[in-house]
Amino acid sequence: MFNIDNIFEEACRHLQDNIIITGGHFRIFFEKDIKTVNLNIGTVLSFEYAVKLYLNAISKNIKADLGVLINDMGSSCDENGCHLKTSYFNRVDYQLPEEYIKVLSQNGIKDYPVKIYWEKHIRNRGKKELLKLLKKDNSSNINPGTKSIPCIIKEKNALFLNDPQGYGKIILTRTQGKDKYGTPACPLIMSGFSIEQSKSYDSSINFYYIGEDNINNIPNYFAIEKGKRICELIGYKLKIQNLYFDMY
Repeated sequence: MFNIDNIFEEACRHLQDNIIITGGHFRIFFEKDIKTVNLNIGTVLSFEYAVKLYLNAISKNIKADLGVLINDMGSSCDENGCHLKTSYFNRVDYQLPEEYIKVLSQNGIKDYPVKIYWEKHIRNRGKKELLKLLKKDNSSNINPGTKSIPCIIKEKNALFLNDPQGYGKIILTRTQGKDKYGTPACPLIMSGFSIEQSKSYDSSINFYYIGEDNINNIPNYFAIEKGKRICELIGYKLKIQNLYFDMY
């Protein structure tokens, strides 16, 4: 974890061509027909870091894009599972919060088309990747960076990915209810985020504010790292730098 004095310097070290830079992750709350967002100083600052790093990249003629991850599922992730609580809303014409528009405007890119990654979509993307793995023969040989097939462990009410060289095993789903493959857990969802990024980019830098006042947005950042690890194990070659910081 970094402090606010050195995180930007660290991020600049990882800039390379064809990169997506994200920050400002937040959650949308759904109460009947009312939708509110959960922002604080740290979440806005994480978006500001992403904007400034994007501008730094393009000033060096580095091909880069700017994005944000938005939790549109109505609940925050923990490692064990996420449950959808959303009502319908128009994602196509969604406008970023005023605080983010202000950051863009202050940096001279008010009309920049920020790429939005919706958590509901990456949840489904992670689940599709799991189903692809389940169709293949399992193997205990895990070789990060290749297309070798990692071993999926089936236990009562859960599926795990075997990771003997890292986390031991990583929870993928909770197999409760009618779906025999289960409800995606947060590591699988966050792997979907990285997989989506890998479709268009060679690398990513993602800023996350993990202060105690941001627990409704990011209750457990270890799940984000486990999502990154899942991508490594199943053979995606996206270079991922997740940079975490606190205000204190």
